[in-house]
Formats: sequence, C-alpha cells, structure tokens
Amino acid sequence: MVQLIVALTVLSVYLLMILGGLVTSTGSGLACPDWPLCYGTVAPPLKLDVWLEWSHRLLGGIAGLLILLSSILVWRRHRRLPRLTVGIASALLLLVVVLGGAVVLVDAPLLMNIGHTVVTSSHIIVSTLILISLVFTYSLIRSERAGAGGFPYAVPFLFLVCLQSFVGVVVRYGGAGLACPDFPLCQGSLVPPLGTFHVLIHFSHRVLAGLVFIFALAVFFKTRNARTLTALLLVSAQAAWGVLSVLTGLFLPVVFLHIATGFFLLAWLAYHAAPVLFLPPLVARESSA
Repeated sequence: MVQLIVALTVLSVYLLMILGGLVTSTGSGLACPDWPLCYGTVAPPLKLDVWLEWSHRLLGGIAGLLILLSSILVWRRHRRLPRLTVGIASALLLLVVVLGGAVVLVDAPLLMNIGHTVVTSSHIIVSTLILISLVFTYSLIRSERAGAGGFPYAVPFLFLVCLQSFVGVVVRYGGAGLACPDFPLCQGSLVPPLGTFHVLIHFSHRVLAGLVFIFALAVFFKTRNARTLTALLLVSAQAAWGVLSVLTGLFLPVVFLHIATGFFLLAWLAYHAAPVLFLPPLVARESSA
C-alpha cells in the first residue's frame, strides 16, 4: 500500500512538471493574475491559457496532498532512510509552494528582468529536487524487499544530469533557448563570444550535454548491461529533442518531448542511484554492529 501511494506521488509530480513546462511554453504562466485562486474563483473563465494554468495549480494541489500522505505512511511503516528522503520532499514542498506563488505575485515590471528568472528557475529546480527525493524514497522502499538495484556510476551520472538540467532550466526561463539558433555551431562559431548572459548560459548547457553524452557512452562500453544501455538511449533521445528544439525554433511538441524525456531521465537515474548512494553505508554499519 505504501509503495503504491509513493509511486502515485512520483507520477503526479512528474506529470505536474511536464504540465508546468507546457504552461510556460504556451505563455500561460500568468493567465491567472491572482493566487491561490484564479480570477478570484475556483471556476475561472473558459479560456485555454487560463485553464492550462489552473489545471497546473489543481494538479499541484493533488501532488502536494499525495506528498503529505506519503510522508505520513512512510513514517508509520518504515525507518531510517525512507523517512529521511520523504522528509526532505515534504520540507521542500512548502518552499516550492511559496516560490510558485511568488512567480505570480511578483511585480509586473520585474517579470522582464533577472528577478523573474531567479524566482521561476528556483521554483523548477526545487520541484526537481522533490521529484528526486520521492524517487529515492520509492527506490529505497523497493530495495528493502527486493535488494539493491543500482548500477555502477549511477551517482555521478545523476549528479551530471542534475547539473545539466539545472542549467537547462535557467536557459529556458531566462529566455536563452535560441541564443544559439544554429547547431552544431553557435552563432556560426565553434565557440561563440560569451560576453552576454544568454549566449553564455546556452553554450554552457550544450557543453554539459556533450559531457553527459560522453559519460553515458563511456559507462555503457565499460559495463555493457541493460541499465547503462537504457541510460545511454535516454540521454541520446534527450539530446536529439534538444537539437530539434533549436532547429525548429522551439516548436512546442518538440519542446514538450525534451522536457518529458529530461525529467524521466532524472527520475530513472535517481531510482538506480538510491541503492548505490544510501544502502552500502547502512549495510556496512549493520554488519559491524
């Protein structure tokens, strides 16, 4: 029962983050000018942008309740590590709610400068940390019954992808998605002038993406197993959607696939990194007791 609830919580947060990407991609993020209601009601006007934003808020409420329910159940049925990871998710929940409200309530003139980028990027990054914490919880609960299921290099793999994803969030919400409108070059150069923030952050995202791909390739050729092959395929798909996003001028369906694949890759790596990251120290302590 606990495992099922945590799995549903992970799914709800994943869908929430994809829907959030769709909201921002369609420019619907400020369709509801107030918060937590929308036009002062729970039944706002029947407009697509309004209902995209309102659906995102409703799903956020459901996900929040599931996180709290998961926390209660895990604390009642499990000990140690699952309590820690689900506790982190619950603690971050309050922060992400505050940041979500701040995105709407921040003064309109500020929306066009760095203030909006910082608040919005922070909202998505904290949401990503919640997703990872919940996946850790689910993986640890399963590992208690089925044994550890990680693979070598899963932890540095997860760290690299997190770093690249966080930079990608800043690219997206900082308006730098087309700072380099060509590929594989950037503004016609292998290394473009990095004097502006948009070009610097976009080019950094590309460099990190290349490092992630090289790392995934190296890990696969070293281990040659199904898990590292899956990781390589997911990284390749994510890179392909990223390239197509640039070449199509941020075409919405391609951007949607880029977002969905990216968060799935993070969740998949977190699932396999949790046993490697948490369980060996615990086993060592118990064996020496």
